[in-house]
Amino acid sequence: MSFYEFRKRIMEEKKRREQQEQPTKVETSQESVVGRNKFSVALLGLERAGKTSLVKKLLKQDDIVVRPTYGVNLENYQYRDLNFTCFDLGGHQPFRLSLWKKFIERADAVIYLVDSADHARFDESKQTFWHYINFAKQSAPVLFLANKGDLPNSKELSEINESFELDKFLRNLRPFNIKKVSALTGQGVYSAWDWIVDVLCGAQQWKVKIGAAVLSDIDGNIISEALFGRPSEQALVANDFKKLKELTKLFAIESKESIQSVKLESLYKKHVSHVKRGAYCLSVMIDPIDPVTRAQQIQLRILENFSRNPTEAQKNLSEVLESKFPLEVEGGRR
Repeated sequence: MSFYEFRKRIMEEKKRREQQEQPTKVETSQESVVGRNKFSVALLGLERAGKTSLVKKLLKQDDIVVRPTYGVNLENYQYRDLNFTCFDLGGHQPFRLSLWKKFIERADAVIYLVDSADHARFDESKQTFWHYINFAKQSAPVLFLANKGDLPNSKELSEINESFELDKFLRNLRPFNIKKVSALTGQGVYSAWDWIVDVLCGAQQWKVKIGAAVLSDIDGNIISEALFGRPSEQALVANDFKKLKELTKLFAIESKESIQSVKLESLYKKHVSHVKRGAYCLSVMIDPIDPVTRAQQIQLRILENFSRNPTEAQKNLSEVLESKFPLEVEGGRR
């Protein structure tokens, strides 16, 4: 054996021993995603549960006709400065058998949808859920969504929790949550997605920065408007503000027959959150990294106040927002 071969063997043996002496580190869900901004999400559920409708709501493509998914749809979605690849998996049995397992195994998070108004299929959906959820990574959060919560015959969360035996997750370290949503009206959709984002990022960002706001009646007539920030900042978003008023009018007209409705739209480098409740529509312009849930909470609180006290709706919108939510308007007190 030459000197160089002998030296190489000694170095390899030393390296092997050092690796054996290092303690094994168990990767936690937060450690596995730290520093990342790209994630994959597997969207599961029986056929007609509303998976594709949910994705279209997130992608702000409400006007697109939804057809049954045969196989898998891959959609890229940007939310709060993060990028997601959504695997919208067909719910028919042949696709469950041939596709689901491999997509679940590679997903960073799993969302399972159940039609909360289709009680007859609860047993089938339950068996499907518990069979396939075992293929998910232990670090992957699981979000269980009771869809079609806007229908009068939809089951309450307590009933669904019992029917699907979801209390089993209390004895599991896997992050889990259950929420009632409507992919049609947008009810609870962004709140649910905010939970997924917070778990994956290990952070809670609950402040928004409202740059502008527009209040209208259900016919799209502007009642009040507000543009925040310094004059130089206002000048930069002047065109956005004009477009915001146009979008508010369109949203008011399209949601006129609804008691309550929500919608999210992209506006150049901003997002627009629309909320309609009762006789009023309130639209706000926020940053793409802001949690939509928080914006909608603010909008609903203001609209609920207007519904109780109609005279309040005639006040200056800037003053209303700055007095009630001073930390969350552009240029407000920080």
